[in-house]
Amino acid sequence: MLVGDELYIATRKYLIDFGMRHLNGLGADHICKICIQNGGSCCRSCKHLINGIGCQNRNTSCTSWLCGYLKLLYYKAGLLKDWHTFWGEVPGIDFRKDYTPALVKMKTHFEVTVMRELGEALANDLKNKLSRDKDNIDFIVLASELDELIDEIDFAKDSEMTTHFIQRLNYLIKDFENFRQAIKNTN
Repeated sequence: MLVGDELYIATRKYLIDFGMRHLNGLGADHICKICIQNGGSCCRSCKHLINGIGCQNRNTSCTSWLCGYLKLLYYKAGLLKDWHTFWGEVPGIDFRKDYTPALVKMKTHFEVTVMRELGEALANDLKNKLSRDKDNIDFIVLASELDELIDEIDFAKDSEMTTHFIQRLNYLIKDFENFRQAIKNTN
């Protein structure tokens, strides 16, 4: 939930730490672990990723970016708009590059949400999907489809197409029983 409209100064390090706290508050680390283990990692081939250890130089760009699965998590938690609004104020974000200054003037802030059960449930559903599939291609393709579809939902706003896009999204995640139940439990 967005709070306040007062101007404040945030350090680049604070922005990265805040983003990681927020991601971990929704259990994103559970989802990332599944992706990394199954070749769907957005970090693959990044020079700052050390196999078996993780990121050695996290930046604002990587922290703010959401893959399709994380975008689904934020969308269903009702936090996607807040996430985009917050990071939209941060200058210097570029693909795997960070030109964010040491100090940033910000107006937007939102509370760290703790609903780790959502990320855990989605990660369990992803594990189940991977165990049913012959390979991980569908897993990787689904992340991309979710990413694009949620962007289309956001772009369509409240038009006639929104209903169609939401129905398509629900169809794509129809087998994510743990995640759908966890969403119901948070409402």
